[in-house]
Amino acid sequence: MAQDLFVYGTLQPHAGTRMGEWIAARMAHAEPAWAPGRIFAVKGGNGWFPALLPARSGAGVRGTLCRLDLRPGDLARLDRYEGREYRRICLPVRLASGRRAPAQIYVWRAPQPKAAPVIRDGDYLGWLARTGRRPFTTLRNGT
Repeated sequence: MAQDLFVYGTLQPHAGTRMGEWIAARMAHAEPAWAPGRIFAVKGGNGWFPALLPARSGAGVRGTLCRLDLRPGDLARLDRYEGREYRRICLPVRLASGRRAPAQIYVWRAPQPKAAPVIRDGDYLGWLARTGRRPFTTLRNGT
């Protein structure tokens, strides 16, 4: 089954994480895209992960729109990876061409941690590079 998924953190195929590699192995196509919202960084496990709060206008989050070839159970695996703090919803994203496209996106639904830094430019991987921090890579369920 083909699925369009906007990824902006550790799921990005070039994030250098196991789940990013898992996404890349199922990717039929990918292109840069932006989603309306803002992100903040959360410390967890062995690194940092981003949390997206959707917004109707203003700030944008940089990521990758991936067309994935998924098998039965793959979406459930992604949902488990993201955990209860996130929910998967459909939102429009904007491609580099300016075209808008609907995509599944994981958005944060838990309370925002008080000490979580806001990533003002919406670029999680850029924030990691600028701050010298590492992405979250260890999972509770061993994925």
